[in-house]
Amino acid sequence: MVRNLVLILLAGLNFSFLFPVNVLAFRAGIPATAYVFWYALGAGAIVLAIALAKGQVPRLSWPYLKANLISGLLGFAFPFALLAFVSGKLPTGIAALLIVLTPAFTYLVSLAARASRFHLMPAGGLVLAVVGVLVMVVPAGALPTPDMAGWFLLALLVPFCFAVLNVYVQLYRPPAAPDFALASGLLFAGVAGLAVLVVATGQYYLPFQNGDPQEWALPAAMAINAIVWPFFFYLINRTGAVLFSMMNVVGLVFGTFWGILIFADSHSPLVWVAGLLMLVGFFLVVLAPQAAPATAAGREAA
Repeated sequence: MVRNLVLILLAGLNFSFLFPVNVLAFRAGIPATAYVFWYALGAGAIVLAIALAKGQVPRLSWPYLKANLISGLLGFAFPFALLAFVSGKLPTGIAALLIVLTPAFTYLVSLAARASRFHLMPAGGLVLAVVGVLVMVVPAGALPTPDMAGWFLLALLVPFCFAVLNVYVQLYRPPAAPDFALASGLLFAGVAGLAVLVVATGQYYLPFQNGDPQEWALPAAMAINAIVWPFFFYLINRTGAVLFSMMNVVGLVFGTFWGILIFADSHSPLVWVAGLLMLVGFFLVVLAPQAAPATAAGREAA
């Protein structure tokens, strides 16, 4: 357990770097969809090379392809493209604050999928998370400008998609599938979906075409994602979706810190109140009594 918690801490720290990197990419004029397409392609190539070096050849049978397509499109392509897009519309700390809602959403999806049992503590955490969202978007002056409330509400789809991905992988991960092979499959499935979005939106872009030093955000995002996804598949099978989502609070803390340190972000008192409510809600979710996580193997055995 201690080893898993340390790995979750490291995974969250790595994930937190994506928030300032997204802002740099936006400032460099990289279109959001093309940006995620290129970093998914680069990260996928890195992870695939490691998988092949470890003898983890991705499988092409339908159960594996289906898992890759669902996780790659729903859990990566759409939410990460949306996250990159709203990162240009919201301060870094507020964008990071979205991610701390993932545990509450994960618990809700896990309940709906019957992968978790009802407990008062996580249910209370879910209520506090909703109250935190309302504190963020309802009072005037909570956000730097009123139009940000709409972007914040739209961006709630990001933690919801992450929650669906967490529960889906916990319950329907193909049996005996290696972590690096699954991570490369998710990334390349995401690349396929993002290629369609690039063509549909006309957001064509070649790396470093703008000649802006901030375009180095692109290879940085490749490296971050090459680490994120093998961690994800390794840990979620061992901790379950709800406990794994602890990674998001680590991402929130460090993501907010990077925003203050790098971009001199400042937030209204209401944002800090909302953040505190979400954090308390987070701890109510992850500290609740947990049964052994239901997994794909467990479902088959049953």
